Order: sequence, then structure tokens, then C-alpha cells
Amino acid sequence: MAEQGSGRGIAARVVSRFVKSMGKTRSFELPGGITNAKSLLFIDSGDVVDLLFAAPVVNCLAARFPHIRTTILVRAADSELIKGLMRVNAIVSYEPRQLKFHSADYFSLARKLRGKRIDAVMLLDRRFSIERHLLAFATGAPVRIGFAHPLAFPYVNCEIRVADGGYEGKKLPRILQALGLGLEQGWDNVALVPREVQHARQLKHFWKPERDLLMVGLDPSSGKTRHHVIPEIVAYLANNLASRRRAKFVLFANPWDEKLVHALSQDLRGEILDLRPSNLTETVALLSQCDLFIAGNTNLFHFAAALGVPTIGLFTKYDRHGWMPEGAPRVRILQGVRGEKLSLKEFFQNVEEVLEARTEAAPQA
Repeated sequence: MAEQGSGRGIAARVVSRFVKSMGKTRSFELPGGITNAKSLLFIDSGDVVDLLFAAPVVNCLAARFPHIRTTILVRAADSELIKGLMRVNAIVSYEPRQLKFHSADYFSLARKLRGKRIDAVMLLDRRFSIERHLLAFATGAPVRIGFAHPLAFPYVNCEIRVADGGYEGKKLPRILQALGLGLEQGWDNVALVPREVQHARQLKHFWKPERDLLMVGLDPSSGKTRHHVIPEIVAYLANNLASRRRAKFVLFANPWDEKLVHALSQDLRGEILDLRPSNLTETVALLSQCDLFIAGNTNLFHFAAALGVPTIGLFTKYDRHGWMPEGAPRVRILQGVRGEKLSLKEFFQNVEEVLEARTEAAPQA
């Protein structure tokens, strides 16, 4: 939850003054405050893609310091995904209504976290959220780590400043480097719930038994900048792809973007597979089995890039460079200009490049 509007900013400052008046901050040292901790709490941002970006941090700490008991506070809808994505000892889930500052549920959650005797807290949100930052403070943890922000102190007493530029997905892992804890080889490998991946493989084999037939995922959802590529463009590219290569389509989308999915399905001329994942974990598992994925700057675009799925990103002029994955040989970005038709020649060239990259990497998988 980002701070929005001057009203929230004023409220945050008032609460900050009150919190500062409550007493002195306990001293700590780094990296000892982390490496010698017995318990560590991660607080999510409410954005599922940040869980993907944070997984290397969580897993690296779990591998190097197995004595630390790790807990993550996460939305109930995302809790099942965590079981495959992150190596944590405990998951505390919440419903969005519980993170309303004025609710009794919020203060009950704060008491629950304080009862866990947390030694260190790490906020995964790159923005400022009075609700999440106050929860971090309420734990009483001596070390509270988060990204730098004018309102971060006293909720956060170890602010990490990350240079502008570069892929958003690489910013959370820089926390470890800032704390003097390096990243190990293979730090960016992504894991999923094995049983869900196996089930997705079985579904793929049932619906697409022929090896030369492409299972192509399409996601017309609104992206990270709240803009989206119009469904007609996605359908235009998909239909032309189906005219050159044997393909079947799987439609992905946010639940609130069903209108975009319906519009896309009306324009598609190829076969649409009747595969409807019931939750996020099933969705990501099915995505991992796609032979090709075409989407805007959506959450699933970034999951596909991290999973090594051959991916074509259809970005708008609002999707800045920071949302473009770095060092991803199976990802290509087409950035459209309003009023201009995307080049089919460029599209097919990019498709062949990402499919070839997948084939080259297959023996190592």
C-alpha cells in the first residue's frame, strides 16, 4: 500500500511524532544484527511481484543462516505460493481488511507479531506504508530494515538506499549487498510448489500431446504502471503466430480484468484451451509450462521472465526501462507507439529468438 494523498502524509507525520516520543531506539550492529538473530520477520508489500523479487533475499538468508527462524507476513491469497517460492519457517497470513489502521483486527495483528519476540524485521515494500511500517515498529525488534524514505524513521532504523536505474527485480536483492552479505551463485533461481508443477505438466500433456504444437499463454491484464496493451493488438499478434506455427492458447489475467480477457477471446481465431487455474499457485505453475508467453508489463510477465519461459513483453510508452528484465535471454520487449501498428517481422524475429534460446538451454535444465 503506497502512501496516497496529502491526508495520509499528514497522518503518517503525526503518528511518526508520537512514535518518536515513545523512547530511545535500541542499538544494533550489522551484519551481526541479522546473522546473530534468532528470529527474522519479513513484511510483504501487498504486491505479489515483490514476493518474486524478494525470494532470493529470503532463500539466501535461510541457506546461509539456518539457525534463524524466519516468518513472513503475507496476504492470505498469496500464502500458498510462498510455500514453493520461499524457504520460511512460518507464514502469518492476513486479509486486506486487517491492514486498515483504524480496525481492531489491525491492532490484534500487531499484538500477535509482538508476541513472536522478533529480533529483526525486513520490509519488502519499496514505498512507504504507514500500516506496514508501524507493524514493523510494533514488533519491538532492535533491527528494522527497509528502503529509504523521508517518513521511514523511526519505524525503520536501518534505511537502505538503492541507486536509481536498473531492473526493479534486482533492487530487493541489493539489500543483502548493502548489509555486507553477498549473493551466492544461482541466487535468482525460482522454485514453485512441486505438486502444482507436476499437475500442470500433466494438463499440458493432455491438452497438447504433440511436441511441435506450441502452448502459448496470453495475458491482456493491466500492467505495473496501470496501463495495458489493447486486446486487439494481442489478438492480432497471436492470430498471425497461429497462421505460421501450430499453436493453442491459454488465457491468463487478473480476476478484475475479465473484461479484457473476454475481449481478447472474441478476437482470437485459434483454439483456446479450457484451462482455468483456481488460484495464484496453480496459475504460476501452469505459466511455467507454457512454450511461449505474450503479455504486457504484468505480474505474470515478471514471473515468466524469472522462470525462464520464452516471453514477449508488449510494453506501452508508460512502461519505463526499470521494468525490463536484465540478462534474460528468453525475454524480448516490443515497445509500441500509439497509432502505429507493431511490426510483424520484428515480432516473429523475437519469437524465434526466445524459442531458440529455450531449445539451447533445454539440455542443462
